[in-house]
Amino acid sequence: MFSRALYVGLIWLLLIGGAQAEWSANLIRVDAEGVAEIRYNDENSARMRALRQAIEQASMQVSAQVHSTQVMENGNLTVDYLRINSAARVTDIHVMSEGREGDVYRVSITARVSSEEVCANVMTNHYRKSVAVTGFAMEHPDQASMGHLGSVDRELASFLVNGLNGMAGVRALNANSMTLYPNNAPTAPTQLSPRMALTSAVDAAKSLGTQFVISGVIRDLAMENPDAPRSRSWDGMLSRVGIEKASRTRHFVFDVFIHDGYSGALVYQSRYSTFGEWNEPRTARVGFATGKFFGTDYGQEVRLLLNQAMADIQQTIQCQPFMATITQVEGQRIYVDTGASSGLRPGDFLSVYRTSQQFDRQGGSFWQLSDTRLVAEVKQVQPHFAIAELAIGADRLNLQMDDLVMGW
Repeated sequence: MFSRALYVGLIWLLLIGGAQAEWSANLIRVDAEGVAEIRYNDENSARMRALRQAIEQASMQVSAQVHSTQVMENGNLTVDYLRINSAARVTDIHVMSEGREGDVYRVSITARVSSEEVCANVMTNHYRKSVAVTGFAMEHPDQASMGHLGSVDRELASFLVNGLNGMAGVRALNANSMTLYPNNAPTAPTQLSPRMALTSAVDAAKSLGTQFVISGVIRDLAMENPDAPRSRSWDGMLSRVGIEKASRTRHFVFDVFIHDGYSGALVYQSRYSTFGEWNEPRTARVGFATGKFFGTDYGQEVRLLLNQAMADIQQTIQCQPFMATITQVEGQRIYVDTGASSGLRPGDFLSVYRTSQQFDRQGGSFWQLSDTRLVAEVKQVQPHFAIAELAIGADRLNLQMDDLVMGW
């Protein structure tokens, strides 16, 4: 009834990242069932939604802590970028039975479920999400003068881009010449609409063609005792006789924000903080993220902090659904504005969403996503675009340019 490519595409989408997990004592074997309405006689789309529901049900059987990001707007369900959240990890999924029953499709699975948290949306995927890393605003630019770290606002972004591009699930673009908080760094990112959306992030994402925008603010580069004498080799001996010198401790504190480029929603926010000894002369031209910088005790602590930030960013982005814009509609075919560079392959299935601009009571606008409940199968993949086909004509769904596809 279904092609081998359909099975392979679905299982890869749902199991990547967890298929190699080994059996352990905290894994529980559970059975679950998913049901989905068949629309337009498209059994492929119904099967995919039923299988996703079954996996979510399996997760909820083990995880007692389930969160939802679905939002009601004027009595209607507005689809967010995450579906049902659970702290459980689902692996080793086997379809036990499936088939059409009238106007619904029913799938029964057995799976191993662990309470180990992996992704908030239960499933992770193999797609590479595009992100733009903008320049970091500086709350106190004068603090960068010691060591000539004035380029930290741009070099920090460049360092993150280089590191993220070596990680799974991320395709980073350097946009360090752009900043989202040029004149209001102390209050960033509170310059948001009541819906926690940042319109400048949407504008940046559209101009750069990326799914996410990473921005941030450097909060602190200050020395605790800027006039303290530099450390010397004999300081240890002086300390043993009770002569203590003031510490040359220097701080590094920065915030990271990740905004969804389609809605402007803030999907991640965290503050990172560390300190280390800065023993360079006041007039030394060290520069940020240079070999000399990372050779200092302070630079080594900063590197560890940046590595942690990149790991957090990568995990956050990898656990988000893949999203891409529809650039052209032609009968049953839709053209997607990304291709092999994002990991798309023929046989993949992408959920199709319509977008519409709405307005809140304060007059602010936001983008609403509406699930068509259909999927499009990727038929052709080029480096920078892909062609997918629907079971029905796109005109029946009123699909337009700038509508979206998602890969869960």
